[in-house]
Amino acid sequence: MDDETREMLHQTAESIFADGPSDLWEVLRSVGIDKALVPESKGGVGVSWAIACELLGIAGKHAAAVPMAEAMIGHWLLDLVGIEDAELPTIAFSPPLDPVRLSRSGDEWHVDGALVRVPWGSACTHVAFICEGPVPQLIVVARSAPGVSVTPGRNLAGEPRDDMTLEGVTPLAVVPAPFESNSLLAIAAVMRSAQMAGAIERALDLTVEYANMRVQFGRPIGKFQAVQQSIAVLATQAAAARAATEAGSEAIDVWIVGDDESLMRSVAVASAKIRTGEAAGEAAAISHQVFGAIGFTEEHELHRFTKRLWSWRDEYGSEAFWADVIGESILGNESEKTLWRTLAPSRSSLDIGATR
Repeated sequence: MDDETREMLHQTAESIFADGPSDLWEVLRSVGIDKALVPESKGGVGVSWAIACELLGIAGKHAAAVPMAEAMIGHWLLDLVGIEDAELPTIAFSPPLDPVRLSRSGDEWHVDGALVRVPWGSACTHVAFICEGPVPQLIVVARSAPGVSVTPGRNLAGEPRDDMTLEGVTPLAVVPAPFESNSLLAIAAVMRSAQMAGAIERALDLTVEYANMRVQFGRPIGKFQAVQQSIAVLATQAAAARAATEAGSEAIDVWIVGDDESLMRSVAVASAKIRTGEAAGEAAAISHQVFGAIGFTEEHELHRFTKRLWSWRDEYGSEAFWADVIGESILGNESEKTLWRTLAPSRSSLDIGATR
């Protein structure tokens, strides 16, 4: 995809979110953003994962209450099994201690178990997930199928996070998964990081604007050195979150084209969620410190972003979870690859003077 098309997608997304139509999700679907990762030959847009994350960053910057990340991944997964008529697919994960069970009776498959905190589960038309086993299976279930029951729930930001119970459900599709569920979790983590990076940038914009407008002791509070220092820290957090997300999304693109290793072993992917989560905590704290009590009120928009940041940093793995993943990956590496070689894999740029 050339830069002109990329810029056009950015402008389209910015325009839609800025207009804030009441039927926002339908408008996004009408331009194909929900199928951004599906090839053009199959009715999608065919963007890279890096560009998809850029679009999610725009959505995060507008606190868009739409299932954009999950639908993007969901349509991509459904394309793998040949399902094209889904209006709103989402993704799900089964609890590790009591995973979903897949059984077969003759030619018919059955699924039993629970899917926890499914994003937009009560509104979705299909849910896609990976069932682990000797051969991981990609499973697609229709929400309206007999045996599917939904218990509504929400995260701190008010977004649907619903529990699904599956009792003898006949799935629409069961195929050998092209990767294990951990790699799907890694993809979802990077996509959520992209949304967080956008929300952090908006929190920064709001904080700068308020600091220049709010007058105390005869001058804007943004003129006080302590406030300036805090805003500078917030700006560095926003930049770090953006850089980490870009690296993570580019790692997915590299993995998609043929890397046989689990995406969970990617330092860039794990670091995206870790660094963005840390930035989210700092950004929320600093912005509310500058705003004071007004930032928590329903009338002000700041809380729409900070509540999402607090919610999203724990979804698809917290910073502690992904830090453990990096540590276990490096310590369990049986090759001669050291910590330094893992973090800096290219020797050519590091061995200064080696070719002299």
